[in-house]
This record gives sequence, C-alpha cells and structure tokens, in this order.
Amino acid sequence: MGHRHLSRRNLLSLGGGALGASLLAGCTPTGGAPNTNPLGIDFSAALEPAGDLEVRDVTLGFVPITCSSPIINAAAMGIFEQYGLNVTLQRYTGWGELWIAYVAGELDATQMLSPMPLGIHHNFAAGQRDSRMPYITNVNGQAITLGTEHMNRVRGAEDFRGLRIAVPFDYSGHNLLLRDYLTLGGLDPDYDVGIQVMRPSDMVASLNVGDIDGFLAPDPFNQRAVALGAGYLHMLSKDLWDGHPCCSFTVADEFASAYPNTYTTLLRAIGDSALWTDREENRATAAETMAGRAFLSQDPAVIAAVLTGEFEDGTGTTRSVEDRIGFRPYPHESYAIWALTQLQRWDLAPTAGYETAADYQSAVRQVLDPDAATPILEALGADTTPRETETIIGRRFDPADPLPWTEKQVNL
Repeated sequence: MGHRHLSRRNLLSLGGGALGASLLAGCTPTGGAPNTNPLGIDFSAALEPAGDLEVRDVTLGFVPITCSSPIINAAAMGIFEQYGLNVTLQRYTGWGELWIAYVAGELDATQMLSPMPLGIHHNFAAGQRDSRMPYITNVNGQAITLGTEHMNRVRGAEDFRGLRIAVPFDYSGHNLLLRDYLTLGGLDPDYDVGIQVMRPSDMVASLNVGDIDGFLAPDPFNQRAVALGAGYLHMLSKDLWDGHPCCSFTVADEFASAYPNTYTTLLRAIGDSALWTDREENRATAAETMAGRAFLSQDPAVIAAVLTGEFEDGTGTTRSVEDRIGFRPYPHESYAIWALTQLQRWDLAPTAGYETAADYQSAVRQVLDPDAATPILEALGADTTPRETETIIGRRFDPADPLPWTEKQVNL
C-alpha cells in the first residue's frame, strides 16, 4: 500500500459525494421553531455554563449515523440552548469531506472517527490542524454485514477471500479492526480481500445490487440492510472488541484556547446529552428524536433496534444484545495508542520516532484532553477510571507495550 499523504482529491474520493447542507442554525430541528424540543421533554441541563461565554455561536460537523447521537440529541432536545450556546450543525455524508472542511477551518469542532484527530494533528495525510479530542462519542455500535447470498458460506475470517468489503474511511476503526480480523484468518487484507472506502449512506444500495459483498460500518446502515432484506449481520463489532471506540468529538485547539469557557460549556452540553442517551430508559425516545430528516433521516424502528439492542439479525433470529452501542465519553489512552499502532501497521502513519511506549504516550497525549473531560464527566456521574488493557479479538493489548502490534502479522 505504502504510506499515503492524501491529496484533497483523494480525500474527496475516499469520503465520496458533495458537501452536505448546512443545518440547524440555532439548533432548529426538522424545520420547526429554533430550539424546539420535538417530543416536549423538559430536559434541564445538569450543569451551568462555565462562566461568561466568550462566544455563543459554534459550528459543529457531523455525519448522520448513530455514533453522532450525543451531538444530535444535544441539538434536537435543546440542550445546547440551555447551556447558552447557539450551535449550527453542518452535515456531511462522507469523512473525506468532513476532514477537508475541518482542516480548512470551516468547523470549530466536529464528530470524527477516533483515528482521524491523530492523523490531522500529526499531519499523517492531507492537511494539518492542531486538535483536541476530549470525548469518545460512542463505543461499539458497528457490525460486519454481508449479502444474504453469503449466509451459509461465510463462517469466519478465512472465508472472506475474494470478497469486496466496504469501510467508511481509511482512518477509521472499521478499516483497522477489519484488517486485524482478516489477518487472524490467514488472509492478506491488501491482496486477498477487496477493501474499498465508501460513504456509509451508499453501502446498503451497493450491497443490494451486488456491487459489494458486505461492509463493516456504523449503524443504522447495518440494521437498515437487514430491514430491506439486502444483508444479514455476520458479526457485531463488540464481538471483536467489546467496548471499542468508534467516533470522537474533536475541537480545534485554537478555538479551545481562545474560548475556554465556551469550550468547557460545549463539553458539558455534549457530556450531558451522551449520558442521557446512554441510559436504557431513554433509548427508545432517543431513536424517535434522532429519526427526522434534519438528523439521521431514518425509520425510527431501525434506529430503535440499534439503540435498544432488540433486533432481527437477518438470519431469521431475533436477538437481544445489551450494549450493542454505548455512549461513554471518557477518552481512554489505550484507545488512541491502539489506533496509532494500527495506522502504522497499515502504512497510514510513519514509524520513525516511535521506539518506546513513551513515544506513543507522548503522541496521543498531544491530542487527548482528559483534563477537560474528567471533571465534567465526574460531575455528571460518569466513570472516568482509565482502562489499563484491552481485549481485542481474544488477545490482550497493553498500551505500555505497543510495538508488537505494529507488525503486519500480530501473533500474541
């Protein structure tokens, strides 16, 4: 593959499509009055704004997937306004488009796939912008979906030889986790499987017409493929790595530095929204709130199947899976160190200068911002205990010993 310094054109082709429309000036959901709560919920912000706000107007980017739930619900339910913020959401259908817009300074902050801020801050690809990643917006919430014709043929990773599998972006946990899974099945991801980048919104249609054999992607598109009869859930991502990160909330360093009270208040609002969404009793309500055209533009029943973990998997089986997706925002260092090792493993990041665990810690600590996140999350009652190790496809990942994970063949 080779280490790629992606051009603007390459990023657009990786993300696909034209730029999404600007939405929700003043957090206006589904064309109604500004800051209207469509379900009439009296949602009182748990914390006050962090002092006098230096600016109230903030532009946030998002991609319409369930991973963006904390951002969407903060807008849809008027939480941003209750914290004194006037937020405009800018919707993008592909990650390449969002990357370009963020690097160009069009966004103050944005949802991102969790490896993206590492790539942008450290200039691994096209365009650099100093960034902070205070939150993970979601854990789990992805799946490997295959076309129904593969239902009785594909049993494990070794059976993926020759298949065309889509992922949403090179700098994504989807791409990195899929490659690890395939390698453990004895395959070379670059030669034995046709991995291609595709916008999530295009994946179901491409699967339905046979342009691809499957995808590892965010919901609600896995569940939508099942609802349309186009595919079945081969495996949930939590079965590969339970508690894995997917998307993050990333803020431009110059914005956070210039407007510290606004930055902290923004984190309070999104943290409040994330923890509300994470509670089991709120999942069905959240699905209805986010379903509108201004947000996910999906059938509420499809979103509810993902959020509640009560779903059909496309094989004729009804499943009940606790924590199919979760919203626990603390930015664990283990997440970022693993992502960095895998970017290096697949030639998406340089290896020069990374000789010890301390080098990895230094690189990720330039981006993660637990100091800003911890007091907010603790005040909201969230767990901020750092994860010491991870279990990834049955193997123990120790962030204090990352170098073995950079090898193409990881046998631990």
